[in-house]
Formats: sequence, structure tokens, C-alpha cells
Amino acid sequence: MPDHLLFLTGLQEFFSNPEWRLWPFGPGYGQTLLPNLARLAFVIALMGLILLFVRVLFGPKGIFRDHELDREAEEETRREIEELDRQYEAGEINEAEYKIKMRSLK
Repeated sequence: MPDHLLFLTGLQEFFSNPEWRLWPFGPGYGQTLLPNLARLAFVIALMGLILLFVRVLFGPKGIFRDHELDREAEEETRREIEELDRQYEAGEINEAEYKIKMRSLK
């Protein structure tokens, strides 16, 4: 029998042991609602910590955030505001449209 088939057979037998069959989060047969809720809260807290960590690293003013992209975004917003001002002064849009579009740009 080829080595990779022996390895896969051994791996299947290892994970078929009763202690590993439902690891780490089995269906919880015989448990009350509290352990299941505690498990769910643990997973939610873990995912929240991961998301917070990524936000700190790559979010606004993050350590690994590409500052060139921020600069380009500011320039694009400034150009859009100038174009919006030009349209308003030329009478192409009314005051209500101007305020709505200006609010969305800020």
C-alpha cells in the first residue's frame, strides 16, 4: 500500500477515537444550555478580538495602513468638493442637492 494511503488511514483512525470525534465543539448532547452558550460566547469573543486586532493594525491611523491611499482619497474628496462648488455656483444643482452631496462627501 502506498505511503500516503497508510498515512491517511492512520489519520482517520486517530480522529475516530472517541476523545477526538467531536473536538473541539461537539453537539453538546447531555449538556444543559449554559455550556453551549458559554462556548458560543467564547467563539464570539475570540472573533471580536481578532477583528479588533486587525482594525488597530490596518484601520484608520493603523500601523500597517498604506498612507499613500489615504492621501489619494483626500485629494479625490477635495476635487469632488471643488466640482460640487462649481456646479452649485453655475446653477446646475440647487441648494438642497448641494447640501445632500456635501454631507455625503464629509
